[in-house]
Amino acid sequence: MVFIPIVSVSLNDNLKKFLDKLISNNKYKNKSKLIRDAILRLQQSPDFSNMDAATIDFFTPLTKKIIGNMIIVVPNDINILKKLNKIENNYSDQIVSKNQQFYTNNPHNTFFMVFEGSLQDFRSIVVEINSIKEIKNFRYLIIN
Repeated sequence: MVFIPIVSVSLNDNLKKFLDKLISNNKYKNKSKLIRDAILRLQQSPDFSNMDAATIDFFTPLTKKIIGNMIIVVPNDINILKKLNKIENNYSDQIVSKNQQFYTNNPHNTFFMVFEGSLQDFRSIVVEINSIKEIKNFRYLIIN
């Protein structure tokens, strides 16, 4: 089991209502997923890449080579599979292994992928996969 620390955040009423609206409109499953996605997107932004060296030292270097694995459960829908396939093609050099499980009597497909590349690219693929709102379940783990 992977331990994920809990971080408390204080928000004003307007921000809380905005988060609740995003979740109720099915943009995100829960507040944790929404906030994780927002932080990952912020790390990808030009503002983050231009931070001074003293600040960046507090973060894991984005150029570090990692191995990560991903498990993705998606509905058996051709349009959703095309979205996922497009993302996979963009990262074909970094996806070193992929297994798919299709079930005839199950409305969902399961994908298992092993990723080898930079931490920055791993974060990018995670954000892109998270942007597919129809995904039923998505888990990832950085192995090293």
